[in-house]
Amino acid sequence: MAIPTWGQLSVEKIAELKNQLQSASHDTIRLGIYVDLANGYRYSNLDSSNFYADQVFISADKLNKPLAKSLAIGTKSSNALESGNLPQSFQFALEALKIAEKIKDNPQSIGIKGSNFNRIGNIYMELANYRKAIDYYRLSKESYQNSKVDKINNVLSVKGDILNEVSNIGNVYQLMGMADSALYYQHVVYDTDLKMIGRNSIVRGEMMGRMGNAYKLKGDNEKALWFYRKGINEANFDNDRRDLAMNNLSIAKLYFEMSLPDSSIKYTSNAIKIAQTIYLKKVLYEAYLLISEIFKTKKDFESAYKYLSLANVQRNSLTGAKKLQDLQRIILNEQERHQKENELKVAEQNRNRLLVLVASAAVLLFIAFVFYRSNRQKRKANKVLEKTLRELKSTQTQLIQKEKLASLGELTAGIAHEIQNPLNFVNNFSEVSTELVTELEEEQLKPNRDTDLEAELLVDLKQNLQKITHHGGRASAIVRGMLEHSRTSTGEKRLTDLNALVDEYLKLAYHGLKAKDKDFNAEIRTNFGSEVGLIEVVPQEIGRVLLNLYNNAFYAVQQRDKGKGQAETYQPMVSVSTSQLNGHTEIRVSDNGTGISESVKAKIFQPFFTTKPTGEGTGLGLSLSYDIVTKGHGGSLTMESHEGKGTTFLIQLPTAKAL
Repeated sequence: MAIPTWGQLSVEKIAELKNQLQSASHDTIRLGIYVDLANGYRYSNLDSSNFYADQVFISADKLNKPLAKSLAIGTKSSNALESGNLPQSFQFALEALKIAEKIKDNPQSIGIKGSNFNRIGNIYMELANYRKAIDYYRLSKESYQNSKVDKINNVLSVKGDILNEVSNIGNVYQLMGMADSALYYQHVVYDTDLKMIGRNSIVRGEMMGRMGNAYKLKGDNEKALWFYRKGINEANFDNDRRDLAMNNLSIAKLYFEMSLPDSSIKYTSNAIKIAQTIYLKKVLYEAYLLISEIFKTKKDFESAYKYLSLANVQRNSLTGAKKLQDLQRIILNEQERHQKENELKVAEQNRNRLLVLVASAAVLLFIAFVFYRSNRQKRKANKVLEKTLRELKSTQTQLIQKEKLASLGELTAGIAHEIQNPLNFVNNFSEVSTELVTELEEEQLKPNRDTDLEAELLVDLKQNLQKITHHGGRASAIVRGMLEHSRTSTGEKRLTDLNALVDEYLKLAYHGLKAKDKDFNAEIRTNFGSEVGLIEVVPQEIGRVLLNLYNNAFYAVQQRDKGKGQAETYQPMVSVSTSQLNGHTEIRVSDNGTGISESVKAKIFQPFFTTKPTGEGTGLGLSLSYDIVTKGHGGSLTMESHEGKGTTFLIQLPTAKAL
């Protein structure tokens, strides 16, 4: 089956296809027509497009055509995105991608994978995750470059799909406010389209609108207006109601910025009428919001409030709490699926290596036994046996160490729950800010406005937004820390800001324990030496060492706090300091917890030795930390402890000066 990229058709062509559908005598012919109609309605009637996409799915299931099923689900993903249902769009895109990935012997599946990478990129763009969006657009572009197949009837070329992804990347740069980059990418598409003969798979209404956006960002309103009008003409020619609505809205925004409210109202009204015909929620939201602002400037507060209310309805349908939760659940499930697949691959590789190792050892041991039985080759047999045993022990040690490293990934699981704290702040302050905005709007609509109250509301609103920004930053920092910790280390050393690394993992450890025990509190003291700069380490490995030492310190003070008597005054405290001394960089982690007895000190760095209750410790942490510091970094890890008073761990690392 052919792979449609964009299938916008004229009214006449759609009517012709419907006539062909009535006279079609074979299921395969009907399936092809359903595909054309599902894509032909993509930019003019989403309900009709979804209807025919369902027919494609039913027919493809009946005829056992998995590619066609993937096409149908992908079309519904695009339609869901246009109507503002991001969770449904993301779910459909993942389903379509999974079907295409299972088809190994058909090169067209590569192009379908590209289409679904594009859809996922669009979703991340709507979420303002621009870096992720660009990554998926580039994946889509690479898929089209590798597909090397023509589209429906060999008319629509792969080149148009590639240019579409170039345009998408330029659009992301425009949203990021990078005018020069945005204009460069859009001009690549526009200039290439001018050289191509006839109409191709580039959506010209969209292309012209994006050229207008790039010039508007550059401050050239005249060129922006020219391209928006050109986009309206192209969209009308293609029966492309989506881009017809968006170009009208773009002109309305431009006129409003140029202080031409009447012209802005005209084009905003056009955008609303067109968007209502195919229910483009995002366009409707932006248009209602714009016309509300226009009427506010004209002192028509009744109309302003009316359209603001309509905008709020659209906004809630776009970004309601349940939709955001559904989308977050889908994304997390997909990430978890990828993680499990990677874990299964690693486990399978380890099993295969172990089987090869055991088989090799068995063969070599048999040979050694034969040599042993031979008096003439006894010495040679002993040497082979000794070499084999050394290799076996070395490989076994490496496998055990990898298993230890993998087990440490579980230490960060509790940290994810801590993200809920800043998110709760963001949600709460957002709700309060919404109420303040509503109260401010109501006050502005009153005949006798209280300007003092309005000023007070604005001050409160500004403070809330600052708090939202602060707690959003907290959540981002926690996520970055989790990702950095969970990322598989390449084993390569690089110059690292040690103080920043020490501080980052201290926060991660404390957040992790707080997530498990919300009643736990401890005083944290830090003293980071200003002379400590960049040193050459493997940051993920040193981070794991730090996280283990911090977790042990917090565990010790937590246990002492739980076991204190009623009359005992005890304040849990963990201290962390860095310094540079005698060509070494030192990291000192101290606590005033339970301490370690003399009988335990000698065993503290032994593998699988733990003083924690069953289920709370593996006994691998300190042993692994010792190997990372001493064998991996040429440093030292020592411990000093007094039972009942506390413990101090000292890491010494060779200092490397930054060039």
